[in-house]
Amino acid sequence: MSDTTALLRVQGLHVNVHGRSILQDVNFAVHAGQTLGIVGESGSGKSMTAMALMGLLPNGARLQGSICLQGQELAAQTEKQWLAVRGDRIAMVFQEPMTALNPVHTIGAQVAEPLRLHRGMRRRDALARAAQLLERVGIARARERLGAYPHEFSGGQRQRITIAMALACEPALLIADEPTTALDVIVQQHILDLLDVLVREQQMGLVLISHDLAVISSYSDHVAVMTQGRIVEQGATDAVFTAPQHAYTQELLASRKRLMAFAEPQQAPSDATDGAGATP
Repeated sequence: MSDTTALLRVQGLHVNVHGRSILQDVNFAVHAGQTLGIVGESGSGKSMTAMALMGLLPNGARLQGSICLQGQELAAQTEKQWLAVRGDRIAMVFQEPMTALNPVHTIGAQVAEPLRLHRGMRRRDALARAAQLLERVGIARARERLGAYPHEFSGGQRQRITIAMALACEPALLIADEPTTALDVIVQQHILDLLDVLVREQQMGLVLISHDLAVISSYSDHVAVMTQGRIVEQGATDAVFTAPQHAYTQELLASRKRLMAFAEPQQAPSDATDGAGATP
């Protein structure tokens, strides 16, 4: 893939927090209609990369380098400028949906909010669009449930609601930071399948962040492997996972194989039905 056609291009990204280096010379590109998976162990810099892309770095952080979205440089933007981009052209799905959902506001109001803020839609029109978005992500009887609150939904349903919020303004780039970690395996697959379909249909770019090699292998077109704040290997997912070049990538894949080999004999035949009745 040529970087000249990239939807998002990150070059020479460095982040220091109170003098401590967190990200070092991070470079990657994301293309429309495709998913870049970022994988690495806890503390590797994955989530800090997501925060940099959203303009949500912590107090005391210093950023250097380039974050270019559709030809616009974002790295040097003020917070006021970020407010016009965040939730509109770039949106994010967080690991725990209750961090993104306000427990004292209805889901209808929360999904409608970006439409009112960024599109200037009237409340009635924004709520009608919110119902359509909620139906699109699989919330049954969405129009009837616009007045419900987050605690009235299951974990998988809440994650679907946050996806509807993120998609409200049809962003060019979606970032999903460990979006299924807190969900059971059946619901995980439903959510990841949904994101995959939406990326293809809406031709968004998706940055999918996970520590789970199986998730990245199944749902990303390209992969970037991170450790200690650096990307040590990247390329087409199949190529990287079939013939990893860096020692860290090789060890990640070897560890996964060892875990799978250890777990397989302990699987009872009846385990396949566990969780089948979960509500996604």
